[in-house]
Amino acid sequence: MTPTPTTDIKIDARSFSLFFGKAIALREISLPIRRNSILGIIGPSGSGKTSFLRAINRLNDLTPECHIEGVLAIDGEDIYHPHFDPVALRKRVGMVFALPIPLPLSIYENVVYGPRLGGRRPLRTELDELVENSLRAAFLWDEVKDRLHTSGLRLSGGQQQRLCLARVLAMRAEVILLDEPCSGLDPISTAKIEEALTALAARHTIVLVTNNTKQAARVADETAFFLMGELVEHGPTRQLFTVPRDTRTNDYVTGRFG
Repeated sequence: MTPTPTTDIKIDARSFSLFFGKAIALREISLPIRRNSILGIIGPSGSGKTSFLRAINRLNDLTPECHIEGVLAIDGEDIYHPHFDPVALRKRVGMVFALPIPLPLSIYENVVYGPRLGGRRPLRTELDELVENSLRAAFLWDEVKDRLHTSGLRLSGGQQQRLCLARVLAMRAEVILLDEPCSGLDPISTAKIEEALTALAARHTIVLVTNNTKQAARVADETAFFLMGELVEHGPTRQLFTVPRDTRTNDYVTGRFG
């Protein structure tokens, strides 16, 4: 059973470190993430952004010799506790990757694939409603409503990425993780993804890893700057971009390195 929320913090990293064998990927990250908000994570390549994102739904567990120190909690519950079920976690925490990976199925079947694996057999009317609601939330419904039974692979790159987002929403994920979701998209497709994320933040906790500092400035409520596996600075986005506390943050957001 999911604990009843008692604070506005959805995800809480406390002195969280991540190791791959003897190599340290993240060093003592302490980062509270507010529920129903967008956290942008910025930093140069190799700074640990994606490692932290994958730690939130324990995808790093699949890497040999991965181990952690400290605490990473969702709704106050340590997700790395020995008795915590990572499969149940991944139903609550969905992830959208940089490269869209639609299933080789119809648009409709892409959206309902996860719920059908959930154990119960939803009625067709339930599935129809779920598909429409998920595609609407991903700002894709109006573009595909007349071709739901054509292959998802025939969509454009930007549409495929929004289909992947709809797939996560169909699972009713509480947390949405996005790893460079717009890195290969044109400006129009990027704007639609950003519009969807802004609307979804009213009901979901969103963590967005991006190398595009302007994107973080546009959509994130708060921003965290990672560098060489450490959290350098975290705060309201406007503050971090205009009056950063650390000179390294200022150098990065002004383009002096990265």
